[in-house]
Amino acid sequence: MQGIGQSAGKSFAYLLGVYLGDGCVTTMSAKGGRYTYTVFRLNSIDPDFIEATRAALADLGVERIWVSCHPVKKSSKPNHSLTAKAENLCDEMVFATYAKTKLPPMKGWTRAEKLAFVAGLMDSEGFVAANSNTTNRRFYMGFKCCDPWVPEFRDLLESLGIRTGKFSTEAPLRDGYKAPQRFAIKMQSWIDSGAKFRIARKQNRVDEWGAAGAYERRARFPRQAKANLRDFTPNAGASR
Repeated sequence: MQGIGQSAGKSFAYLLGVYLGDGCVTTMSAKGGRYTYTVFRLNSIDPDFIEATRAALADLGVERIWVSCHPVKKSSKPNHSLTAKAENLCDEMVFATYAKTKLPPMKGWTRAEKLAFVAGLMDSEGFVAANSNTTNRRFYMGFKCCDPWVPEFRDLLESLGIRTGKFSTEAPLRDGYKAPQRFAIKMQSWIDSGAKFRIARKQNRVDEWGAAGAYERRARFPRQAKANLRDFTPNAGASR
């Protein structure tokens, strides 16, 4: 594993994105409480997210990785859990992100490494949602998180050619909670940049949207040709 300040490698870059998102560094106690050790943990409903993280850890030489699955009350989807004993790697992730308060320094990173980092964060906090009544698009894409580096992440996406939309701050879920920040992502620019989710559930929606072709065929309610619209216009064809 290469040190901070050098090219991190795609696997480490991906893990940094996961850590800033859904991942965490914590401690566990050995049997009998004789000593504690540092571990990296991740929980997800998506087994392919867990597998992508496991593969990145293994690529960096981490050998002690445990993956499990168990049902969750009030949910039809089980929880997949990953725990890895990787104390040096955990220390590097905490140091590089100032304990999850900043994006890591990316001087010297390649475009591929930056896209790997984006994939880790988007797998964690990004979304590709089905359409609501407020928009005509079949799917819409965005990012939502409560951490202070969200504007910085938006700038990173823009630097990679991934266009973003309106930025907003929502009301906290409860008193004492952080205020979520969110912004939209232009899906065509995500495709054009070469960015991809590792979670198939999200990427499949992007692929479906992209495969549809022109805007009119991607829309939930495709636009009708002007000639057809005239048939529904009062007094269509009347002279002016």
